[in-house]
Amino acid sequence: MAAFRYILLLALSLAIASAVRAEERRIALLIGNQDYPAEVGALSNTHRDVRTMEAALRDVGFETLPHFDLDEDGMEDAFDAFEMRITEQADAGHDVVAFFYYSGHGAAAYDDREARNFLIPARETIRSASQIFRKGVELEDVLASLQATQAKAVFVVSDACRNELKFAFSKSVAEKGMTRVSQRPGMLVAFATAAGETTPDDGLFAATLAEEIRRPGQDAVVAFYQALAEVSDKRKASSRPFMAPGKLPRGLCFAGCSTGSAQPAEPPEPARKADYWFTEDTEFSLFQENAVLKATVNGLEYTILEFGYGAPKVELLKDFNSDGTLDAVVSLHGGGNCCPADYYFVADMGNGHFLVSKIEDIHAWDPPTAELHEGRWVARFVSANEGMNTDDYKQDIHLYALKGDTPELVLKTFKREATALAELRSSMFDADAGADAVQSIQFDIDDDGTADTLSCAFWSRWGRLTACEVTLTGTNTAIPVDTSCKRLGILAARKDGLSLLVCDSDEVHAYDAASGAYLPLGNEATGGRP
Repeated sequence: MAAFRYILLLALSLAIASAVRAEERRIALLIGNQDYPAEVGALSNTHRDVRTMEAALRDVGFETLPHFDLDEDGMEDAFDAFEMRITEQADAGHDVVAFFYYSGHGAAAYDDREARNFLIPARETIRSASQIFRKGVELEDVLASLQATQAKAVFVVSDACRNELKFAFSKSVAEKGMTRVSQRPGMLVAFATAAGETTPDDGLFAATLAEEIRRPGQDAVVAFYQALAEVSDKRKASSRPFMAPGKLPRGLCFAGCSTGSAQPAEPPEPARKADYWFTEDTEFSLFQENAVLKATVNGLEYTILEFGYGAPKVELLKDFNSDGTLDAVVSLHGGGNCCPADYYFVADMGNGHFLVSKIEDIHAWDPPTAELHEGRWVARFVSANEGMNTDDYKQDIHLYALKGDTPELVLKTFKREATALAELRSSMFDADAGADAVQSIQFDIDDDGTADTLSCAFWSRWGRLTACEVTLTGTNTAIPVDTSCKRLGILAARKDGLSLLVCDSDEVHAYDAASGAYLPLGNEATGGRP
């Protein structure tokens, strides 16, 4: 009986320890520097930005440690206290989420041709770029120190580079903006600007990020991606602010991973339905010059628009502006492999009036799908930034609805990458690599204890991997991979004894014995795509 009581007490103590461990503590350090001498250049909005971020972080459960106009010693002391607080909570058995936000001047300086990022303390007189090395706080040291803590997730935000620093320097020593940093496991690093660029001192980044942090049901990484994309759109910038998301714990949402509300019911069927159709064949033809869109409503035929040369198609039929009439999304493809199709909303406005509006800012190769978003129908596009883009390839997800007769972007997010055990990326090739350039990685693909080879060549026109193949050790036959990707990775799962592959974000390929090739999953033995 005593032994039983001991086991019971042991199990109870373990359960209590597990419950305590599951309790999460959120701690945020915020530093706003704007009291700079003329040699560096004063700022005016950093204190306000810290208060904006502090309010948002408090709203989602963070203990906040705000500081203003810290010199070098003050910044070092603030970091020490921050790390000590993280350690205290971790030692007490809590999971810790750490968040560091910096608003002020920052710069990249070069030492032996190696770029190093620095945060510039307040009230420090810096008359030359070389003094950054002595008086600046190196960002790499901050990242390494925070990564060494017991925090389960760390977010580091540099809202810096408001303008070019005022002191004189040679560009061989320092430049405006900050340089990229590498991904670190368990850590997300974000800059308010793209690498090497500056931004206005207007508070837009802090306000946008604060809004996304408060958004319920949104993954923490998605919150950053959304904020950076929105800042880029509002500034009309050609490049997005920088983000390096390392592997973070799943199910981490600042404002909770559940919106707390039931999925809205599907909208009612439109009262007025139009039958949209093109007078020409939907297959591309060199001689097809008049792609005329028509609609039939209540037995009456209407001519909507002559699109001209191309291969047209009616892609979606839904009430996209919630006015009780059936609208359409149509595509027009000009042929060739240079460009994806153009997409248009066609809105039935009643009384025989139809308005056509082009959907801008998407680069979608695959047709859109219709889905419900907050109780209304939207068109979902997966848009890729094509061309070379070997270093910053992304697949954005755009949800478009109609506001009257005008396309309305209701959500922009991104397609998460499936986790790969090993991978090839187009960024591994030089931009001017020729067709004979080949990169390869070694991995035990057939699980026989020996390393096999996954290799790809490079298609420089689009910056894509091509002619990819798997060669199993001990065989002379290469298995072709029927795809052309920016990224080709090896997944943990297997099918028929061989590892699955992932193309770009999440297109899974499996070995098909009938064809002797890797094909998109669900399409084996068909010799083509679904």
